[in-house]
Amino acid sequence: MISRNKITSVLAVAALLFSVQNAYAAAPDWTKFVGKPTKELCAGKTYKLGFDIFSDNESFALIVRKGMLATAKAMGCVQVEILSDNADPIKVQENLKIFIQKKYDGVMAAQVVAAAAPGAVRTMKDAKIPLVATFVVHPGVPFVDVDNGSAGAMAGAGLMKEALRKWGKDVAPYLLIGSLKEGGLNSIQRMDGYYVGVNQVQPNFPSSRFIDVPTQGADPAKTNVNTGNALQTIPKDAKIILGGINDDNTVAMVQAYKASGRDMNNLLAVGQGASLLSNICSGELYGSVAYFPENYGKYLIPAVIGLINKQKVPNHVVLPTTLLTAKNVGKYYPKSACS
Repeated sequence: MISRNKITSVLAVAALLFSVQNAYAAAPDWTKFVGKPTKELCAGKTYKLGFDIFSDNESFALIVRKGMLATAKAMGCVQVEILSDNADPIKVQENLKIFIQKKYDGVMAAQVVAAAAPGAVRTMKDAKIPLVATFVVHPGVPFVDVDNGSAGAMAGAGLMKEALRKWGKDVAPYLLIGSLKEGGLNSIQRMDGYYVGVNQVQPNFPSSRFIDVPTQGADPAKTNVNTGNALQTIPKDAKIILGGINDDNTVAMVQAYKASGRDMNNLLAVGQGASLLSNICSGELYGSVAYFPENYGKYLIPAVIGLINKQKVPNHVVLPTTLLTAKNVGKYYPKSACS
């Protein structure tokens, strides 16, 4: 005969499981809040989230950080702690362990070292804390970011179209690309995309005029030096189009060009991220592919809340991009419109 205590225990467990299932089932559909999260996404809950990011001084990272905190504050039901890892895999692990110790509900990773991604995934999986990532793909984890290949191609096509308009169809410019191969597949796709975009506009663009410039950890100072070295292999009067892994590194490449004493009329540069709008307005950059960094939190927070509530999140949540030039900056950023 089954005792009354055993029956009571079984019923209690069943009730607990039922309540947990109902809690997940009652959670709002996170996809309805992508890009526009509100308090309704929380459905009466409060979420504590950790956000690891690669820098606390790079321009794009600063805008992402600011936007993340603004999004959480506007929602009123999300608390976010931001820690920087300075592109150091060891620091990435230290930050993640801090989030684990504080028993956060979910974590968002914006670190940029591809080699650190598998370890980050293992750490969070062992802790049973949901993880979403941006900037670098983390195996088996939802990736919330732009389509890097398309972003690169957008920049390359924009550069070549303007080169043909400005210099004529008979000019074959050199293409300098500030690469970040250690950033993994996405960084490689982004920078290879420049060459793809150039060829979309000018088929059979000579590969001999394509020059790779390592950014060595996306360090503007090293990028500047490496660009100066690359320029020594190019004729002084040559037309040059270029782009770096982000705006900071693209500007560093432009500054190296200036320091070489070359004619600025023979240069066109398009960056990535559109975090330095003033450099577009000044003409230092012809343009930049906008990722709208201020909005990253509006995509990352709903995605990680979806995971917390056991909802399906796709492998890639694609963020919008567009090419900004002096002509259209004001359309997207009225306060920064170029005069």
